Amino acid sequence: MNDETPKDFNPQLAQLSNFLTYRISRAHQKLNTQASKILHDSVGLTLNQWRLVAFIGGAEQVTASELVKYTSMDKGLVSRNAKSLIESGLVTSCEHEKDSRVHLLRLTPAGKDVFDKALPRMRRRQAKLQENLSTEDVATLRRILETLEVAAEDTEI
Repeated sequence: MNDETPKDFNPQLAQLSNFLTYRISRAHQKLNTQASKILHDSVGLTLNQWRLVAFIGGAEQVTASELVKYTSMDKGLVSRNAKSLIESGLVTSCEHEKDSRVHLLRLTPAGKDVFDKALPRMRRRQAKLQENLSTEDVATLRRILETLEVAAEDTEI
C-alpha cells in the first residue's frame, strides 16, 4: 500500500493499489491535469486540442482519420476538437483534391504561433519529468509501455 491508502482499507476485499493498471491510471490522470493547466495558462488550449495542434504542426497537414489513428483519440473526440480549432481560427480545413470526402487539416498562422509557443513549454515539461530518470530508465519505461500497449490489444485475456 502507499501513503494515500486509507487506514481502514481492507486488502482482503481489494488490492487496487497493487494493480499495475490502477497505478498507471493514477499517474496518467496526474500528468494530464498538470499538462492541462500548463496548456490552459500558456496558450488557452485543452489537452486534446493541443494533441491535435501538435500532431498537425509536426506533420504540416493531416486528415481526421490520420489524427484518429496516430493520437488514439476516438473519431468523435477528434471531430469535436478539430471543429473547435477551426472555429477559433487555429486550423483550416480544405477538401482533398482527389477525394472530396477527405478534408486536409493545416495550422493557420495563428495556429502556428500557438504551436511555436506551446511546443518549447511542453518540451521543458518533458525534460523536467525525466530529470530524475536515467537514460536507461527512460528506455526501459518506453519498452515496457510498448509491451503493455501490445498486450492491451489482446481481447482474449
